Amino acid sequence: MEETSNKISTKDLSFFEDMFNWNVNCYNAFAHFLEEVEDQDVVELISDIKNMHKESCEYILGLIKE
Repeated sequence: MEETSNKISTKDLSFFEDMFNWNVNCYNAFAHFLEEVEDQDVVELISDIKNMHKESCEYILGLIKE
């Protein structure tokens, strides 16, 4: 049975970088939106979306660290 390699190709690393950057930009945008919004329902929704992007960043970093 073949074992999988722990190496990441440059193409894969480039994909991870793009996805990470996209999520960081979204996180920063939603963090900014939180400062501008006063409606509590909207604040909760934006906060959830911001946290989703943060978790995605953490997940991508975890994949790279393995």
